[in-house]
Amino acid sequence: MFARIAAACLSTAVLFSQSAPAVAAYPDRPVRIMLGFAAGGGADIMTRWYAEKLGKLSGGTFVVENKVGASGNLSLEAAGHAKPDGLTLLFSATVGTAGNASLFHKLPIDVQKDIVPIAGFAETPFVLVVAPDAGINSVADLTAFIKAKGARATYGAATGSAIAAAALYLNAIGAEATYVGYKATSNAVQDVTGRQIDFAFADVVYATGQARQNRVKILATSSGSQSPNLPGIPTLKETTGAKTGDIVAVWGVWAPTGTPPEMLQQLERWTLDITNMPETQKFLTEQGATPRPLNAADYKANFETALGAWKDAVRIGKIEVQ
Repeated sequence: MFARIAAACLSTAVLFSQSAPAVAAYPDRPVRIMLGFAAGGGADIMTRWYAEKLGKLSGGTFVVENKVGASGNLSLEAAGHAKPDGLTLLFSATVGTAGNASLFHKLPIDVQKDIVPIAGFAETPFVLVVAPDAGINSVADLTAFIKAKGARATYGAATGSAIAAAALYLNAIGAEATYVGYKATSNAVQDVTGRQIDFAFADVVYATGQARQNRVKILATSSGSQSPNLPGIPTLKETTGAKTGDIVAVWGVWAPTGTPPEMLQQLERWTLDITNMPETQKFLTEQGATPRPLNAADYKANFETALGAWKDAVRIGKIEVQ
């Protein structure tokens, strides 16, 4: 009797194991990371660092897709309209989510409903750069130069956030300059170095690398307080008395709304673990970024604060909404 019961139990177990679907470990397929910036720029450098580390921690594959165009809105659209299965992520910052919500009349997605923040990892201000051989050594020098040159003065920017930083600066000094648009920050910085344009606002990660090679000179940051990674570099608030000047990118990981909670929680843990690694802290600092590990709740709160700050920046800087 006992033998027959045991055999029946064994048969049932075998049948169950054959019919029940196996629970696959996440991620069981390559994960696409949407990024609204060109390859080789500061955002791309940081994103690829995290993509590699995520692959090592998870045993999976994370692939960066540079969705360049429309000031980052193409990457927002790709992420917000993707299937919420954990296989599409967005690497963006509050300047690309909260900022674009104020800089554009209509976005391809609702950044408050269609995507959710997973974790934050770094803060990067924008920096004001000029050519090292332009004879301009301070914001005061540049201000005098712009006022003397008038509307013939030119500046470059590749993102809505850089345009906002420039608008706040020009509004603070009561001057005008002609805007020259670029698809990538690297192109704007290259034209500063070549003296085709007079100044530019660039992300600190890319600009720091260029400054080390003496291709540009950093005059000021767009952050509310001085960056610990740029000793001696003042803020625009300090140098111009601007009413606002806290244009910083708080970088993080996002996913389409509806992504399973267990996947979001795992990605949150991995992102925070990577950010707290000594090698990542060293990497971010050397790039000019400030490590800022934020859990999902804190990153969401940061995003909501940024929504209000960007509305103020657009109003004070008299920025034309696109």
